[in-house]
Amino acid sequence: MFRTAVAIGTVPLVLACHGHASPGDCRAIAEHYIDLAVGETPGAAAMTSAQSAAVREIKHDLKRTEPTYRKVQDHCADVSGREVSCALDAKTTRAWEACVHPLDSGR
Repeated sequence: MFRTAVAIGTVPLVLACHGHASPGDCRAIAEHYIDLAVGETPGAAAMTSAQSAAVREIKHDLKRTEPTYRKVQDHCADVSGREVSCALDAKTTRAWEACVHPLDSGR
């Protein structure tokens, strides 16, 4: 009986890896990207919470020009579960960007 419960409980995780991102997934990876960008800002460790919040807003606006970030923001249904997993595990913005493949230019 326990085995059945475990097997059934893992089905959504397996499907999520091969399916598409949910709006919540896209919010999570977008937030992670901005967190990484703020952390990469020179002097980030010495910033007050107010300074960090201001930098976060600026980074959000600047990152909108990044095709991978725009894909997550504007075309969440096109983000794969694999891209979500990779982006959430990324330790740098460059690694995050390598995880999320921009949409074809024809779209």
